[in-house]
Amino acid sequence: MTTSLKKIICAVDFSSAADSVVRYAAAIYSGDVELTLLYVAPADNNHDLLLRKHLHEFSRYSDMLSQRKADNIFSVEYGDPAAEILVYAKEHNADMILLGSHGTTAIGRLLVGSTAETVMRQATCPVVILKIPNNNLKAVQEKL
Repeated sequence: MTTSLKKIICAVDFSSAADSVVRYAAAIYSGDVELTLLYVAPADNNHDLLLRKHLHEFSRYSDMLSQRKADNIFSVEYGDPAAEILVYAKEHNADMILLGSHGTTAIGRLLVGSTAETVMRQATCPVVILKIPNNNLKAVQEKL
């Protein structure tokens, strides 16, 4: 039994790795799939000032997604990235969460944690994590 995807949450951080994840999502998930690009900003920042910056960053993603024939939603939340991604996915009945990984080492994950790992372990829906090594990032971007 296969379940069709209707709502995908794509977590972004406006990095070049996130650009690759957005390009991947645009290429793979089309049709009637609603794609939400979710950015989680630190809670202690000036929300109004940063919102303008985030809207500018989202405009780049809008260009990347312009060929998709489906709904694209852009959202900004404030707080801990892993926690906010999980809450947003649950509140919006996400069918899948898509996010990139910066590829931290196992020791780094033990000491400081990893957003991708936390989301993967605690999500109530499937999670796809794309890891793009920094040395291959430019080549992947050119292909997508």
